[in-house]
Amino acid sequence: MKILRRKLGKMPPPLSFPATLNRRNIYVLPTRYGLLFVTVLAAMLLGALNYNNNLGFLLTFLLGGMAFVSILYTVRNLSGLTVGSVRSRPVFAGETASFKFVLQTTAPDRPAVRFAFPESPEIQQDLPAGMDALIILKEIARTRGVFSPGPLTISTRYPLGIFRSWARLNLPTECLVYPKPLPGPLALSDGPSASGESGSRPMGPGAEDFQGLRPYAPGDPLQHISWKTYSQGQGLFTKRFTAQRGAAVRLEWDRLGTKDPEERLSRLCHMVLDAHRRHILYGLRLPGVEVLPDWGEAHKHECLRALARFGNAPGRQ
Repeated sequence: MKILRRKLGKMPPPLSFPATLNRRNIYVLPTRYGLLFVTVLAAMLLGALNYNNNLGFLLTFLLGGMAFVSILYTVRNLSGLTVGSVRSRPVFAGETASFKFVLQTTAPDRPAVRFAFPESPEIQQDLPAGMDALIILKEIARTRGVFSPGPLTISTRYPLGIFRSWARLNLPTECLVYPKPLPGPLALSDGPSASGESGSRPMGPGAEDFQGLRPYAPGDPLQHISWKTYSQGQGLFTKRFTAQRGAAVRLEWDRLGTKDPEERLSRLCHMVLDAHRRHILYGLRLPGVEVLPDWGEAHKHECLRALARFGNAPGRQ
């Protein structure tokens, strides 16, 4: 029993997308109700043997045959399922990370299929045949870094609930976790100007002079989208404008008074969000990492990614 528990509990080999369930990665064992059912069947068989009761034999073998057939249906309810892909959006430490799995199913329908990570509650969903299904699993991301929730377990107790079949898939499931913002003053230091001359005022994002087009990035203002080029079928672009702005500033690791590295990262995270909200042209400087001054939604996420990955933060939390 210990050997079986050790074999079933060890980490499965890593897989890539798409991952299909088959007889090589599907296991089946009786549930506690199944063990009770088997115990009752054994008692019925002993009674039928003791009293040589043909009706007792008939009922015992009938129920036993139903149990064996249910094993086939339980395994078939998972066999052939394919996990096609997974998506996740970055979150801040302490928030709930959502992992969206896309599953492809073949005939027949797959009722009462359950999904779970090792430390999260199961969710149950019916999967219609021949249709892609979206499964959303959530788990709290407690610390910054690259959060990996562990292997995905897909299981079912269909149809009678006396046997459970399951598969554990070690898929590349990750979510980037930004540091938790820690409010504090916006400590800024002057950075080099865009032109490289210390006395000049650099050109930055503004609304005075049209400078051209660039590919659209999520978060760009709708009023700056070039609808003309979009209507001509050339793609979605954003108009670039420049205006005279104050000198670029840098958010620096060394300017923070605290010695705790995680507290420094949390302070810098809040400063990045604050600078973005104020439309300040800003950069970020960490030990061994520097993000040049810029502005916009893409730049904000670039800075947050640098904070999340600083120091090779651990994957499993």
